Amino acid sequence: MHAARWFRLLMLLSVLAYGPVLFAGRKEAWVEVKSPHFIAYSDAGEGEARDAVKGFEGIRSVFDTLFPGLRVDPPKPMILLVTEDEASMKRFMPEGWEGKDPTRPAGVFVQGQDRHYAILRLDVNQQVDQPYYVLFHEYTHSIVHQNFPRLPVWLDEGLADFYGATEIRSERVYLGRVPEGRLLKLRHSVRLPLETLLTVTHDSPHYREGEKTGIFYAQSWAFVHYLFMDDQARKAGLFQTYLKALSQNSDPLAAAQAGFGDLARLQETLTSYSNHSAFHFWNLPLALKLTDKDFQVRKIGEAEALVVRAEFLQHHHQEPQGRPLLDRALALAPELPEVQAALGHGFLLQGEDEKARQAFESALRLGSRDFRVPFQLALLAQNRRGGAAAEATQILAWLEAAIRLRPDVPPVHMALCRQYTLEPRDPAKALQAGRTALELEPQNLVNRVNFGYACISLDLEREAKAVGDQLNQLAATQSEKEMAGSYAASLARLLERKKALALAAVSPTGPGGVPSRSSNVAKPLKFSLSSHLAPLGQEVMRLSGEGRTEEAIRLVEKALAKANNAYDRKTLQSLLDTLKARIGQTGG
Repeated sequence: MHAARWFRLLMLLSVLAYGPVLFAGRKEAWVEVKSPHFIAYSDAGEGEARDAVKGFEGIRSVFDTLFPGLRVDPPKPMILLVTEDEASMKRFMPEGWEGKDPTRPAGVFVQGQDRHYAILRLDVNQQVDQPYYVLFHEYTHSIVHQNFPRLPVWLDEGLADFYGATEIRSERVYLGRVPEGRLLKLRHSVRLPLETLLTVTHDSPHYREGEKTGIFYAQSWAFVHYLFMDDQARKAGLFQTYLKALSQNSDPLAAAQAGFGDLARLQETLTSYSNHSAFHFWNLPLALKLTDKDFQVRKIGEAEALVVRAEFLQHHHQEPQGRPLLDRALALAPELPEVQAALGHGFLLQGEDEKARQAFESALRLGSRDFRVPFQLALLAQNRRGGAAAEATQILAWLEAAIRLRPDVPPVHMALCRQYTLEPRDPAKALQAGRTALELEPQNLVNRVNFGYACISLDLEREAKAVGDQLNQLAATQSEKEMAGSYAASLARLLERKKALALAAVSPTGPGGVPSRSSNVAKPLKFSLSSHLAPLGQEVMRLSGEGRTEEAIRLVEKALAKANNAYDRKTLQSLLDTLKARIGQTGG
């Protein structure tokens, strides 16, 4: 396939809604192609799958060159699904063909908790100047987010637009091209004041509301292009100075003034710069050297192909639609470890933990090399109420096996952190594992909160305070700020509890000989909820720590009534039982 074609195939990769139905009617020949950094599954043949993987490897090599020293691979597997035509794609995402004005997607690019998916449709023939713009844009985001905890939204989007417009022709890279439509938007729209641009957040209308977003993206791109490509800006080192100021000051306007100087003058400069009729770009060599030895190719049978498609549905919370596919796969190849692993994930989503455990153990016995298998076995054992302490050795063995199979997945390290707060209790190893999870995914504030609670559980006051400071600095959206506030309240209760326990050790009775209540201070709750329920968990921790357990019970009961999947219902019911037991122990 000519190089220009696989670029055209990447054009419409975008973050779209997930398809709820997958038909299992026809039987196809599927192939798996592995390269150094990607895995592709395709019903279009080896050649097409190989070309698609080469395209992704080419994109990766560009960013590897442009970001020396930074991580350019996501901390979880990247799965490419290369579909032959519209009919094949429709079975993955049927809603794209529904309604009066169907979108007929050419592809999707979505990120998940334990893997990323890119779905390509090979019968698309779009003649455009920048067919790979969306992929470059999203991939730049992933690089930035892996390496920097938080950047201003204008800079995050401006960088993604700047690198998203990169073009590859033969063995050359054109860097700094103008994204399609940006100049038109700049010329025909009312521009945002620079102060507004600098302070846009993810909750702002200029970022979230359709018509208002175009000028924000256009100005963000022009700003970054000026900083990178204008001779005077580069000679003055404006970008480097700004980054230094940003690291020292969380206030966006104060950091901009320290880094750029007079903002009114900068506004005039940016307006003049973006009105240019032509823009410079760099012409660089493409550093990509792949041979046949870099690819592993194998045909996969019908059962494994069914698993690939069923797991996509599981990944997007459509397990019931994937169940018929797994039933067929189980009938065809019950001894295939991939089938047992997928069944295990399906049982988890249904809240059937014991069946999930049996399936995962079967997958492990059959030789599974999927890191998620030992990882999920460890989580099931951790979450089992009343589990024997003797299980600790087995849990650690499972987590270590998962890390050997895939050493860069943040949730595995966070689970290891959690284990070392329980049994065997080892603060040093808990800190090491938790910090590894944060380094791998610095923008994930849920992980940061979980690490903070591990520090609280271990009575590591200094480390727990440091997490609170980080959350206050990084929280940008309203939900993130609420999360940071809830954590701060929990930390305050920790300090109060430590003070009360210290006082009780000195004086077992209160004033007038009345027995002190400090010896009855409730132990912190330990429970596990899905990440989307994290705000609820924080509020429950706060209320319980303040002795307002009945209020916490009402919150959990309300959430349980609204839960729309078996796993959430099971974990919320377990939390509810724990809270009610606590009421009984304390007499209300």
